[in-house]
Amino acid sequence: MIIEFKSKAAGAFFMTEPVARMVLSAAGLDYAEKGIVTAERVPVVRQTLADAVARSKQQDQDRRTAHDEAVREGEASTRETPVGLSQRAHPFLEMLTAAERQQVAVVWGV
Repeated sequence: MIIEFKSKAAGAFFMTEPVARMVLSAAGLDYAEKGIVTAERVPVVRQTLADAVARSKQQDQDRRTAHDEAVREGEASTRETPVGLSQRAHPFLEMLTAAERQQVAVVWGV
């Protein structure tokens, strides 16, 4: 399933359901096919997600390093770099940041 995220503060974007689940969870939100972060809650949700992204950046780097080593040693069959939370959460974090500046809500699945 594809989930569309919208806000008056930023352009819409899409995430697959598994990615949306991961990102919303990192933001401290429960997954639902439709949802809203009210303008009043946007700052808290944005900060929660920003903190999760900051923590995950080192994990993402460690995963890339391990993957690159596995490719060099012939243990991994693909050269594609794994994508972690910090990359996947970027569009939602940017939307939340813009929504916070403009004091508007963020919605998804509607």
